[in-house]
Amino acid sequence: MDWSRTKTILIWAFLLLDLFLGYQVYVTRISLWNDQDVAQGDRWDMELYLKQQNIALLTEVPQDTPEMSYLDAVYVGISPLSLQEMAGLTATMEKMSLAVKLGPPQQIRGQVTPNELLRQLGPRLIYADQYMADMYQSNPGRLLYWQMYEKMPVFVAPLEVYLQDGTILGYRQTFFHMRKQEGGRQVISGYTALRSLVDKQIIQSGERIESVSLGYYGSYDADIQALAPVWRVIHDGKQHFINAFTGALERPMVTQR
Repeated sequence: MDWSRTKTILIWAFLLLDLFLGYQVYVTRISLWNDQDVAQGDRWDMELYLKQQNIALLTEVPQDTPEMSYLDAVYVGISPLSLQEMAGLTATMEKMSLAVKLGPPQQIRGQVTPNELLRQLGPRLIYADQYMADMYQSNPGRLLYWQMYEKMPVFVAPLEVYLQDGTILGYRQTFFHMRKQEGGRQVISGYTALRSLVDKQIIQSGERIESVSLGYYGSYDADIQALAPVWRVIHDGKQHFINAFTGALERPMVTQR
C-alpha cells in the first residue's frame, strides 16, 4: 500500500470536510441574521404604523413564530364525587365547568402572587399544576387562570378563583384532555395579527394594545372541539383572537344547547 498517497488523500478529505462544515456554519449564521433582521424590520414597521394610527403599543410582541398544530380537546368533566375526600367544600356541575364553594372560605396566607395563591389552593383543586395566571384579565375579586398545553394557554379552559376580604370563596374550573393533531406548520407573526386587526378597524385610533400572546382557541362550547393556534390581542380591555395559520378573525365562542 502506498502510505504516502493514502496520507495525501486523507489530508485532502479532512480539508474538504472542514471547508464544508465551515460553509454550513456560515449559511446557518447568515440565515439567523436574516431572520433577526426581518423580525426587527417588522417590529419597526409596525411600531411606526401604530404611531401613524394613534394607537399605543404598551406590551412586547413575541418574536417567535413556532410550528404548531391543531388540538383535539375532549371535555370529560370533573366529577364532584372525586372531591369527596377534600374537606370543607361543596361541588356542583354547571354546564362544562365544576363550581366549588369553600366552607368556610380559605384564608390567604400573606401577600402572595397569583401563582402562589394557586399553590395554596392546590390541595382543594384537581390539576392545579396545569394552570397559569392571566395577569391581564384578573381583578381584586377574581383571579383568572388558563389550562396550559406545552406552555401555551388554552383560551377555552379557564379556572376562575373568587376572592373576598383576604379569603378564597371558591372557584369554577374547566378542564380538557388534549391531543395534538398531525401536520404542524409555522404560525404567522404577532405583528401580522396586529396589522390585521388595525386594518379591519377592530383596533381603532386612540386605543391601547395591552397584551399580545399565542395560545389555542375554539369557537364552540362543546364536549369535543378542534382548537386552533391563535394570537390573542387585548386592547382597551377587549380581546380578539386571530387564527395563527390563516390570519382570519375567530368568532366569539358560541354556547351549544
